[in-house]
Amino acid sequence: MRQQAPYPAELGSLVGQLAYKPGWSFRLSTLLDRGQGCFGMTLVITISTQHSYRPDETITVAHYMPVPPAAYDRRSWQRWLLDQILLVERHEAMEFFTLVIPGPFIKSDGTETNEYREKPYAPSHGPGNDPYMIREIGTRKDRRTSFRGDLNP
Repeated sequence: MRQQAPYPAELGSLVGQLAYKPGWSFRLSTLLDRGQGCFGMTLVITISTQHSYRPDETITVAHYMPVPPAAYDRRSWQRWLLDQILLVERHEAMEFFTLVIPGPFIKSDGTETNEYREKPYAPSHGPGNDPYMIREIGTRKDRRTSFRGDLNP
């Protein structure tokens, strides 16, 4: 696949003016390798935030947002920037959304704990996955129940 568009000067100007939250930074990269053979102009949103699995730690993460090959006007690029920020915020919300289930439970190391923490919307980070898509994983019973309500083996 090959796409082409003029350099988005309006987007470059907006990125240079953008201020959001402390610990967030924004830059454009013209030929960033985003992995899996994908490269091109990319908005890089780098955030320094609390680690969702180890809350006493801070983590720095870069989100790569492919820039569409478009000749948008300033207002359209401005909205596109907001949409990219909202995708990152959604991703972080999925990382932090946690259900604390009272125990007792036995951990894999054999020790006992009085609670279990479940992250039902943890983002799919692996190759080929959209890390901004909200996914719900059903129970085994959900997966085995037919559309008629019968429980399959």
